[in-house]
Amino acid sequence: MNFMIKVILFDCDGPIIRREKYFSARLMDLGIELDAKKIHDFFGKEFLLCETGKADLKEELAGRISAWGWDKSLEELLDFWFSGEADADKRMLEYIQVLRQKGIACYLSTNNEKYRVRYLWSMVGLSEFLNGTLASFELGFLKPQVEFWQEAHKRIPKVRKAEVLVIDDTPSVIASAKAFGFNAQLHKDFNSTKYIIDTYLNTV
Repeated sequence: MNFMIKVILFDCDGPIIRREKYFSARLMDLGIELDAKKIHDFFGKEFLLCETGKADLKEELAGRISAWGWDKSLEELLDFWFSGEADADKRMLEYIQVLRQKGIACYLSTNNEKYRVRYLWSMVGLSEFLNGTLASFELGFLKPQVEFWQEAHKRIPKVRKAEVLVIDDTPSVIASAKAFGFNAQLHKDFNSTKYIIDTYLNTV
């Protein structure tokens, strides 16, 4: 038996936020010479702890920014970082508004630490379009860990797993969401994702 989709979990970077360059690449565009190994180690270790709520990004960055060649404040660094990764797809946000008018609950489902989520939610204004956030720093797990979906399911309105649709641009995340019991589809571009969602909503 098929169930009507009642909740959609949208990945952040890709479906909603478009990003041309990563933070480290943008720093190098400023003429800052970065130690590639140190940057790789930071994002592969300490930053992952921030993304799961086990460490604080500001505290982790405080002792590093001078070594990275950044000569301004920590707050200015975060603003440079987050503002450069805040290009929201207006078509998707407008479509999400339409979905919510139809009674579909829409959430931001993201691997992100707390300061960037707060920036996107408040400064970019995602709070005006989505019902809430399901962020890794809140849930304590990263996609594609199945525990992420377990925690997410507890926090959304009480619905069957078959009534939830996950939209994400990472194949491993799609696989884990399906293994948990959610519907899940790979995001490629706005038009294909809109077609996928419309198809689900027209199927009972």
